[in-house]
Amino acid sequence: MINELLERRDILNEIATELYGELWITEDSFWGSPTELEMRDIQEQLNDLGYEEEVTDDQIALADIIFEEMLKKGKFPRE
Repeated sequence: MINELLERRDILNEIATELYGELWITEDSFWGSPTELEMRDIQEQLNDLGYEEEVTDDQIALADIIFEEMLKKGKFPRE
């Protein structure tokens, strides 16, 4: 079941990239979209099954890039 959910998540990541660009998570139009809602559902199912993913250095670097993009868009107040 977990492998099927991960496969669906990967497909949705590809769809999100095509629809919203490489940094799709920073796009306002992504949030609340059918793609985002399905991703959220899959993540909740993975959490319910106890799935935990290891965070890689590449993921941390990407998170920093995403955070900077969100700052530029005014999503987080600067202190």
